[in-house]
Amino acid sequence: MRDPQLFDAVCALIRSVVKLDPSVPIAPESTLVDDLGVDSLDLVSVFLEVQDAFGVVVDEEDLNGIVSVADLVAYVEGRRASQAA
Repeated sequence: MRDPQLFDAVCALIRSVVKLDPSVPIAPESTLVDDLGVDSLDLVSVFLEVQDAFGVVVDEEDLNGIVSVADLVAYVEGRRASQAA
């Protein structure tokens, strides 16, 4: 993860969508489902918000590979880089 501001923005987005209590810590290794309690409907909402907020397209076939917050941040970084090229 190269961009700490992107990590912070993704964490804020997750907190907003899931209505996660501010006292719950989010670390890069936090898993979306097990650690943060994101259910399947919230997960779809998180991915849709990521698309809107960061201007990237989340491909359906990539969803199973996004397990942790770090995975999501790395995915956004990678998509941004490939779209800029």
